[in-house]
Amino acid sequence: MLEVYALHVGDRDTTRCQFLYRDPSHERLTISFYFWLVLGGAEPIVIDTCFDAAYAKRRGLQSYRDRTELLRQVGVEPCDVTTVVMSHLHWDHCAGHALFPRARILVQEREIAFWNGGIMRYAAIASSGSEATLADLQKPETGNRISAVDGDFQLAPGINVYRLSGHTPGMQVVTAQTPKGTVVLANDTMHYYENLERRRPVQVTMDMPGALQALDAVEALAAGNPELIVPGHDPAVVERFDAIAPGIIRIA
Repeated sequence: MLEVYALHVGDRDTTRCQFLYRDPSHERLTISFYFWLVLGGAEPIVIDTCFDAAYAKRRGLQSYRDRTELLRQVGVEPCDVTTVVMSHLHWDHCAGHALFPRARILVQEREIAFWNGGIMRYAAIASSGSEATLADLQKPETGNRISAVDGDFQLAPGINVYRLSGHTPGMQVVTAQTPKGTVVLANDTMHYYENLERRRPVQVTMDMPGALQALDAVEALAAGNPELIVPGHDPAVVERFDAIAPGIIRIA
């Protein structure tokens, strides 16, 4: 039976207008940073990698939990992980890839092409990326572990990956069949539940029609269990699911 966990590395203050499309409010909003883990199959599968403590400090996190310690609390060592699904190549999802030295890293071809196509010369895009991380992913020792994928596919029994455009060109969403139903790790198709509920995508969006269609697709993937949709950055994840220890949230 598959189990799904959200591992919560820390939080930062932001504002509503940063993450809700055309919201005029500068009201304070907390953004939480997670990576995800699926257990119960032939191997542990990690979705995204977050970042290390030094990177967290540079990016202004108010608190930080060590990722290795979070993994160990659920019985996983980083060197045990041989598959990482990289949802997309924004800094907060990919900068910590070095924690998993044995893992093949699954990234959509469209995502790779976008970030390697000279787009980082634009400050409006570069602020969401990490030049150092993108360069590191192209080094032979890391690049040999990158598996470029194209479109939807089954990763393992009960675990599927879907490409949904909008936030970035090659955003990947993961579903897992659990005893509670289909868990949808919606990632940054929706940073907050409000993005989905109000059909107001996140402000950082490469394709607005695609972002709206992705929200529809996320609901469809939930297969009648909308309570098992997990957004990418909402602090409410800690409240809606079973927080079994600080930073460890059991989704199903």
